[in-house]
Amino acid sequence: MSAALLAALLAALLTAAGALSAPCPAAGPRCSCAESGARLACRSAHLQQFPPLHERLQIVDVSHNNISALPPDALLSATALRDLNLSANRLRSVPPGALSSAALARLWLDGCALARLPSLRLPRLHYLSAEHNSLETLEAGSLAEVRALRVLRLAHNFLQAVPSALSHTTRLQALNLAHNQLTELTATSLPSLPALHTLILKRNRITHIEERAFLQTPALRVLRLEDNLLSELPPAIYLLPMLEDLSLANNRVERVSPGLQACSRLTRLELRANPLSQLHPTALTHLPRLTTLVVSECRALGGVPALNGSLRLRTLRMDRARLTNTPPDLCAQAPQLRALDLRSNQLRSVPALHNCSELRVLELSDNQIESLSDGALTGLRRLHDLLAARNRLRRLAADTFRHTPALQLLDLEDNQIEHIDMETFVPISKLEDLNVGNNRFPVLPASGLQRLLHLKAHNNPALRRFHPPELFPRIQTLVLSYAYHCCEFLPLMEGAEGAGTGVEGDGEGEEGEKEQFSDLVLLPPAHVDLAAWANATDIWPHYLNATGAGAWGGAWGGAGAELRASAVARRVRCLPLPGPFLPCVDLFDWWTLRCGVWAVFLLALLGNGTVVFVLLFSRSRIDVPRFLVTNLAAADFCMGAYLGFLAVVDAGTLGEFRAHAVAWQMSGGCRLAGFLGVLSSELSVYTLAVITLERNYAITHAMHLNKRLSLRHAAAVMAAGWAFSLAAATLPLLGVSDYRKFAVCLPFETGSPASLGYVASLLAVNGLAFLVLLGCYLKMYCAIRGSQAWNSNDSRIAKRMALLVFTDFLCWSPIAFFALTAAFGARLVSLEQAKVFTVFVLPLNSCCNPFLYAILTKQFKKDCALVCKAIEESRVTRGIGRCRHSSNFSNRQTPANTNSLAERSSRGPHGTACACRRLLPAPVPARRERLLRWLRACGRRAAAPAPPAPPAPRTAPKRQGSVSSSVEFSSSRSDSWRTYGRAPPPPRRAASWLVARKTSQDSNLSSSRNDSSGSNATASTGTWRTSRSGGSAAAGARPRLTRQPAVVADEPPASPAPPLAAPRLLHTIPSAAETEAPAEEEPR
Repeated sequence: MSAALLAALLAALLTAAGALSAPCPAAGPRCSCAESGARLACRSAHLQQFPPLHERLQIVDVSHNNISALPPDALLSATALRDLNLSANRLRSVPPGALSSAALARLWLDGCALARLPSLRLPRLHYLSAEHNSLETLEAGSLAEVRALRVLRLAHNFLQAVPSALSHTTRLQALNLAHNQLTELTATSLPSLPALHTLILKRNRITHIEERAFLQTPALRVLRLEDNLLSELPPAIYLLPMLEDLSLANNRVERVSPGLQACSRLTRLELRANPLSQLHPTALTHLPRLTTLVVSECRALGGVPALNGSLRLRTLRMDRARLTNTPPDLCAQAPQLRALDLRSNQLRSVPALHNCSELRVLELSDNQIESLSDGALTGLRRLHDLLAARNRLRRLAADTFRHTPALQLLDLEDNQIEHIDMETFVPISKLEDLNVGNNRFPVLPASGLQRLLHLKAHNNPALRRFHPPELFPRIQTLVLSYAYHCCEFLPLMEGAEGAGTGVEGDGEGEEGEKEQFSDLVLLPPAHVDLAAWANATDIWPHYLNATGAGAWGGAWGGAGAELRASAVARRVRCLPLPGPFLPCVDLFDWWTLRCGVWAVFLLALLGNGTVVFVLLFSRSRIDVPRFLVTNLAAADFCMGAYLGFLAVVDAGTLGEFRAHAVAWQMSGGCRLAGFLGVLSSELSVYTLAVITLERNYAITHAMHLNKRLSLRHAAAVMAAGWAFSLAAATLPLLGVSDYRKFAVCLPFETGSPASLGYVASLLAVNGLAFLVLLGCYLKMYCAIRGSQAWNSNDSRIAKRMALLVFTDFLCWSPIAFFALTAAFGARLVSLEQAKVFTVFVLPLNSCCNPFLYAILTKQFKKDCALVCKAIEESRVTRGIGRCRHSSNFSNRQTPANTNSLAERSSRGPHGTACACRRLLPAPVPARRERLLRWLRACGRRAAAPAPPAPPAPRTAPKRQGSVSSSVEFSSSRSDSWRTYGRAPPPPRRAASWLVARKTSQDSNLSSSRNDSSGSNATASTGTWRTSRSGGSAAAGARPRLTRQPAVVADEPPASPAPPLAAPRLLHTIPSAAETEAPAEEEPR
C-alpha cells in the first residue's frame, strides 16, 4: 500500500477526530465537547464548580476534579442527559433535588467520600455506582425513585448489613457488596429480589449464612463468597436451583457434604485455598453440567474426589495439595477433560491418563516424577502443552514422546536431565516452545526442532556448544546458557533490528530506503461502496482475498509478493547478548589494547620480580621500609601473573575466542587468574596505605627516634593485610559473586544482594585507601614545606610525592567511580571503555609501583651492587674449590698462586670486606684469559722456587682493631708480583682505611618512600654499618675512606737498625659518598 493512501486515511481520521471534540469556553479551558453538543468531557480539568449544561448534552464527564458542591438545579437544563460521571470529586453531600433528571440512565459517584447516598429522583436510572465511599447504610427512601435500577455497585464501603432500601429495586439484576463489613446473612437480610442473578459478597466478614437466606433470590446464578470466614459449605446454597457459578475460595471450609446435586445447572465450582481435609464420596458426583472444578491450595487434601456423572468436566485443578496418585478411572469419569493441573503435589509417576483422548494441557510441575518413558503418555494424541518442570527426570529416551505427536509446548526446566537421546524430539515435529533450562545435559539434539519458535536452554553448564542458525529456520527467541552461543545469531538479530520501524538509521540509509519504494495508488472497483468502510468490518477479507480474480486481487497479490520479498525473513532475539566482556572474536578486541596489556604484563612481571629478588637476596639488613616494599612487589607480581593468563589465552585463541571461551571460563586457570587478580589488587592497595602511614608517622615524629614502627609490628600489620586479601579473593570461589561470569575472570557479578555487597565493599575499601594516601601525602608535604630545612632536595621530594599521588589517582579513581555508579544502575561509560579500564588502566599501577618505590631509588642500586658482588664471590669461590682438587694446585699450594687469605690472616685480625663494586675485577676477554693462563704456566715452569714468606708479627698494633685492612680488598694487586716474576714486597703492616664522617646537609627524607626508608641516612630505620670501625665521628655524617702510609714491620731488638724506608702510599678505595659526583644524584 502506498504512502499516499496512508496519508489520505490519516487525514480522514484527523478530520473525524476534530469533528468529535472541540474546545468549550463556557465549561473551562481544559474541557472539550463535540460540535454537535452531545458530549462534554472535563476529566481532570481542575474544575472548582459544576459547569453549566445545555439541553443537547447527552454525556457529561466531570470526574477527577475539585467540585465540592452541586447546585440545586444542576441537571434541570440538561433534558437529554443520559450519562453523568461525578467520580473522584469532593462531594461530601448532595443537596436534595440536585440529582433529578427524567432521562438520566447511568450515574457514577465513585470516590466522592460520601457518607450518605443522596435522594435520587431518576426514574430511568438503571446503572448506579457508588464504590469507594464512606457509606455505612442507605436511607430507606434513597432508592425509592429509582425503580428501574438493574445494576448497583456499593463495593469498598462500610456497610454492616444489606441495605433495606433495596426493597424498592425489584428489577435489580446485579448487586456488588464486596469489601464491606457484613458478618452474616439471615433469612431477612436480602429483600425480595426476584430478578437478581449476580450477587458478589467477597471480602467481607461473613461467618454464617442461614439456610433460608437466599429464598428471596430464586433466580441467583452467580454467587461469589471468596475471602470470608465460612467454615462449611452453606446449606442455603442447595436451595438455588438456577445456580451456575459458585466460588468459596479462601475461606475456612474443612469439609464438603453432599447436596450440590440440587444445583443441577452448576457449571463452575471453586474451592481454592481452603483447609479441606475430606470430601464426602458423593459430594461432587452427578453434576452433569459441571465444566470447571478448582480445588487448588487445599494442603490437607490427599486424594482426588469421585467425579461420577461429571461427563462435561473440562478443567480440573488440584494443584498445591498432597496427592500421591490419581484414580485409574479418572478419564472414564471425565472423558471430556481437556486441562488437568496437578502441580506442586507428591506424584512420583505420571498419572494413568490413557483414556483422556481430549486432554490438551497437562501440568505436572513441582512433583517427584522420575521418568516419562515406558508409555507414561500413552493415549494423549491431542496433548499440545506438557509442563513437567522441577521434577527428578534424568534421561529422555527416544520413545518418550512417541504418543504425543501434537505436542507444541514442552517445559522440562529445572530437572536433573543428564542425557537426551538424539531421536527424542523427532516424533514431536510440531513443537514450537521448548524449555530445557537448568539441567545438566551436554548435547541438545536438533532433530525434530525445525518448527521451533522459542527455545530456553539457560543455566546448563555442560552445554558448551550449540547448533548454528541453519538448524532452526523459524526460531524467534533463544535463551541460552552462554553468551557465546548467540554469536552466530548476531547477523539475524542485527538484520531484524535494522528492519524494524522503531530503529533510527542514518540519513544515507533513509535515502536508500526511499529510493527502493515508490507510491502506488490502487483504485477500488466501481461496485465497491466506499461509504461502507466506516461501518463494515469484513470488507477487507471480502474484497482482498488471496484467490480473488480481477485487477484488484492481482494488484494486491503482486504488492504482497513484493512486500514478502523485501521484508526480513524472521526476527530473532537471543539472550544473553555477547559484549566486550563476553567477546565473540578476540578476548582483546583491538591490537592497541592487546599490545598495551602485553607491555604492562611484562613490565609488571619483570619489574616486581626483580625487586623481590634483589631485596630478598641482598646482604643488606631487612628493615621496615624494605619489608613493606617487598610485600608490595609480591602483590604487584600477582597482578602481572593475572595479566599473563589473559595475554596467553588471547594469543592462543586469536580470531576464534568463542570456540574456546566456555572452556576457558569454566577452567581452573580462570579461577586462579581471578584469584590472583583480586589478591593483587587488594593487597597492593593495603600495602600502599601501610607504606604511606609509616612514612607519615616517621616524618611527623622525626625528632623522636624511639617512635618508629618495628619490624615485628610491621609483620603483624602485613599479616592482617594478607588475611584480608586472601579472604576477599576466596569469597568468589565460595559462591559470593563468581570468577566464571566474564571472560576476564573478575567477580563482576551483582545479581544477588551478597554479590552486590561484595563488589561495593571492595570498591569502598579501595576508595578509602586512596583517601588515606592523599591525606598523608598532603600532611607530609605541608610538614616539609613548613620546616626550616627546606631546600632543593625537599622540593624534589615534594615533586616525587605529587607524582606518586597522581599515579595512584590516575589508576584507581576512574575504576572506583565508574564501578560504583554501574553497580547501582548508573552506567556512565560504555562496556568497551570499561574493559579498557579493567584490563589496562587498573593493572597499570602494578607496573609503575616497582619503579616508583624501588628501582629508581639509590638504595635499590646499592642493593643491586651487593647482589652482583655476592654472585661474583660465589663464582670465584666455586672456582677456588675446583682448583683445590686439581694436581697443579696440590704441588703449588701457596698464597701467592691461590689468592688465599692465609698470608693476610696470619698477620692479625682484619676488618670486614668492603661492599664497594669498584673492587670487583673487570671482565677479561676469553682470548686474553687463555693467553694469560698459558703465559702463567710457562712462567711457573721456568721460575725458581719462591722464597719463604716473611713471618707475620705476633701482635698487631693496638689500633688495628679500629681500622680495616686494605689488603683484604686488593688480592689481585698483592698476587701480581708472583704472576709476573717480580720480587716480593718487603714486609709491611696492613694498610688501613680510617673511617671519618663528614657533615651532610641532605635531608633525612632523601626520597618520598624507599629512598628515605631504605638508605643508610634514614633517621627512622637506617643504621650505620662500619666494618669494625671504632671512630667517633659525629652522628649523621657519611663514612669516608682516606689514604694512610704503610708502615714497615718492626725489626728485632738485637739487629742493627737499618735506615727507614720511605713511606709508600697505598691505593685505597674511597667511599661511595666521595665517588658520587653531584651530577649523579637521584633524578627528579
